Amino acid sequence: MVASMHRLAAAMLVLLCCCCLFLATQQQQLQPAAGGSRASPSCIPHERDALLAFKHGVTRDPGGVLSSWRRDGRHDEQDCCRWRGVRCSNRTGHVHELRLGSTFPQDLVGQISLSLLALDHLEHLDLSGNDLAGPTGRLPEFLGSLKNLKYLNLSGIPFYAGVPPQLGNLSRLQYLDLSFMGGMNSTDLSWLTHIPSIQYLYLDGVDLSTVADWPRVMNMLPSLRTLHLSGCSLASANQSLPHLNLTNLEELDASLNSFHHPMVTSWFWNITSLRFLYLSYTSMYGQFPDALGDMTSLQVLDLSDIYDDYDYQDDDKNMRSMITNLKNLCNLEVLSLESTLLYGDVAELFRNLPRCSPNKLQEFDLGSNHLTGMLPRWMGQFMSLVVLNLGCNYITGHVPYEVGKLSNLTHLDLKRNKLDCTITEEHFASARSLQYIDLSCNALKIEISSDWQPPSTLEYVSFASCQMGPLFPRWLQWNVSITYLDISSAGIADRIPQRFSDAFSNVWFMNISNNQLNGTLPADMGSMSLQELYLSSNKLTGQIPTLPPNIRTLDLSNNFLSGPLPSATRSANLRRLSLFSNRLTGHIPESYCKYQQLFVLDLSNNFLEGEPPLCLGVTECMEFVALSNNSLSGKFPSFLQKLTNVQFLDLSRNKFSGRLPMWIGSLTSLRVILLSHNKFFGSIPMNITNLSCLQYMDLNNNKISGSLPIYLSNLKFMTNTSMMGWYNGVAIIDSHLNSLSTVWKGQELNYGSIQRVLDTSMTSIDLSSNDLTGEIPEEIVVLDELVNLNLSRNHLTGVIPKKIGEMQSLQSLDLSRNMLSGEIPATVSNLTFLSYLELSYNDLTGRIPSGVQLDTLYAEYPSMYIGNIGLCGHPLQNKCSSERHAPKQGVLGRTEEGYGIPFFYLGLGCGFVVGTWIAFGVLLFKRNWRIACFRLSDKLYDKVYVIVATWARARQTQTD
Repeated sequence: MVASMHRLAAAMLVLLCCCCLFLATQQQQLQPAAGGSRASPSCIPHERDALLAFKHGVTRDPGGVLSSWRRDGRHDEQDCCRWRGVRCSNRTGHVHELRLGSTFPQDLVGQISLSLLALDHLEHLDLSGNDLAGPTGRLPEFLGSLKNLKYLNLSGIPFYAGVPPQLGNLSRLQYLDLSFMGGMNSTDLSWLTHIPSIQYLYLDGVDLSTVADWPRVMNMLPSLRTLHLSGCSLASANQSLPHLNLTNLEELDASLNSFHHPMVTSWFWNITSLRFLYLSYTSMYGQFPDALGDMTSLQVLDLSDIYDDYDYQDDDKNMRSMITNLKNLCNLEVLSLESTLLYGDVAELFRNLPRCSPNKLQEFDLGSNHLTGMLPRWMGQFMSLVVLNLGCNYITGHVPYEVGKLSNLTHLDLKRNKLDCTITEEHFASARSLQYIDLSCNALKIEISSDWQPPSTLEYVSFASCQMGPLFPRWLQWNVSITYLDISSAGIADRIPQRFSDAFSNVWFMNISNNQLNGTLPADMGSMSLQELYLSSNKLTGQIPTLPPNIRTLDLSNNFLSGPLPSATRSANLRRLSLFSNRLTGHIPESYCKYQQLFVLDLSNNFLEGEPPLCLGVTECMEFVALSNNSLSGKFPSFLQKLTNVQFLDLSRNKFSGRLPMWIGSLTSLRVILLSHNKFFGSIPMNITNLSCLQYMDLNNNKISGSLPIYLSNLKFMTNTSMMGWYNGVAIIDSHLNSLSTVWKGQELNYGSIQRVLDTSMTSIDLSSNDLTGEIPEEIVVLDELVNLNLSRNHLTGVIPKKIGEMQSLQSLDLSRNMLSGEIPATVSNLTFLSYLELSYNDLTGRIPSGVQLDTLYAEYPSMYIGNIGLCGHPLQNKCSSERHAPKQGVLGRTEEGYGIPFFYLGLGCGFVVGTWIAFGVLLFKRNWRIACFRLSDKLYDKVYVIVATWARARQTQTD
């Protein structure tokens, strides 16, 4: 027994030695020769030449993507398999992959070289995001000859024209991305049927408007797993498919198309394999299909803005309710129903959600709908919720405390509802993940202790129009992670806290406007990270300290700030500066010329003086300039000549003087120009009619003379209804900026925000209280979109244009205190929108036109005709001559008193002619009488001259 054990041990030892010897032999065979390196196949020479030819077709490579592609250098540098973006086979050395997709816009510029055809074994080609369209701008057809391609990504390359059907030759292709090109289109997708292995297809942005059978083509691709057709101008999705082959389809994106048919008629509701379905902005209407409740594989369902035709959003027939039962969609993680015209009880909608265990729903978006009712207390059962958006609805009642139990919730949006309750610490007791909270524009009262520290790290906080005051909510100071803070209109009547700059050092957006903050601004606010700061409509005093270095928008308007304007040395990035209605003094500093990105400058209603610096012209982006109601002086600011993008200009109520420059007609973007209450003189430049976008012009209370400009038809905005509401440029005017007032109905009225005036396309011309002469041009009637016309208190003569009734939009017309004559045109009664008419103190004569509109105006403004003694007829007491009692006439036209008025005037004229010739005849033939007559006229002239000279000298003495 012992011997056998020894023999077995010896055998095992021999076997072990053999194994060790075999392993040693194999390792020696794998070892490279001494001083060598591991052998690996290098790239094929002709393939390297093909890659270098491709590089030659690239004209610009700012990122140095192809800098490693070199023919010279060390051996390893010449190996194309080591080049950036090139992948070779470890076995054969053939180039298998080209990964040159750009993560930055257009890293490579040039064209795709034909040399790629030499890469016979290429399986993966990614050139996305580059500008390789070449001179023709067409997608190369030869790419269809790369027969081994399995992956082709050309997205983002600015190709245009048609998709070449030669791509159908890529029979092994599994991934094709032609999305977001410049202007690609296709009239026939049948070439896709030759690629049966295609699994991922991205055609986003390719114009397929003429392809009516696109669902049939896609149904012939049974391997398809992902299909993206966003923004393809598809006309419909209600085609009938007798047999559905897309059993592997998991992701479908048909968003940004205009189907314009009932939602239930779409063909894709029966694809139960779908996991991701994106249908936003598809213009489908009607109720949700019942089949949606059977799509149990769905993880993401995006139906937001599914009916995006805003002309019909308030139509009851387009409203829908969520009656579809979604309780079986246990895999649903994201449900977006924002702006889907949903109505009904919000609690009922929550009842239709998946109630599986565990519940996987993470994002639920119902924002901007018409939901009513109260939030259910049991909504805390959705423990997986990360994002909850119920903003912009009509939800009432309380915010349940159960919201605070959603420990995974990071985003809570309940803004713009009708919620009415008190928010306390209990609402956030377990919300340890909360980062975004928006409760603005509700009737909520926030009562949170000043020393309470939230369990989460808040970043976005908006309690605008909630009651938080009167003390400053100091609990916010514990949240140093806040980057966005809006507590405007919150009833805060307190001083700015001492630790303000430190506590909110990371905030980039801050809005505490429309409160009653008092005291001074923090002296160290220059150390903050603020980019946008709104502190308007408070009671702040003192000087403006050094601004934060990254500030882009600063609104401190409607306060009591004093001292000079803040320096621009550390805030050269400023784009909006609104300091109107304060007590700022001094000059506009030349350092403001550093604001080269500034496009809103509002310094009105202060005590500034002097001339604006000429160098402000370097801020060519300027679109809004408001310097009104100061003591600024000098001529019309010449720096404005360079501001060709300016759309709003207000220099009113200053001490500017001089003539209006001729170059004012070159400011062709100008929409509003306010120059009233200055000392401008001279005539209105005729080329002011070049301002085709002009909708509001106010030059009242100056010393402007001359006649009204002609060619008024060039003011297109006041004549063309197609331009009404049109706005070229960024929406720069908002509620934080100044307001606009004008003389309307005989008194100065405030229209509120300037944006409101622009949105309503209010058009006005006010040239009142000047020294204008001449006639009102008949061409003025072409301004048929003009709402307010005020030419009062001038020296205009002539008649009122006869066709003034064609100005159908006129609501206020003031021609008073001029020297207009003639009759009031009968067409005035055609101005059906006219609510104010003032024609007093002119030399108008004749009968007043009749009309219910004019009678109504006279009843409200009985002085509208006063000072025109020649006017007669209703509603005045002065009767016209035809209405007085006339003598009876005989058969032959003679009156009872004689032969009538025509014979009287005939005799009067003959007598005048005869008497005149007798007087001149005596002087012609009697020399002594002639001399005596001329001596008498000379003596009268001398006496008048002496009297006038004496009076003038006495007047001058009194003045001195």
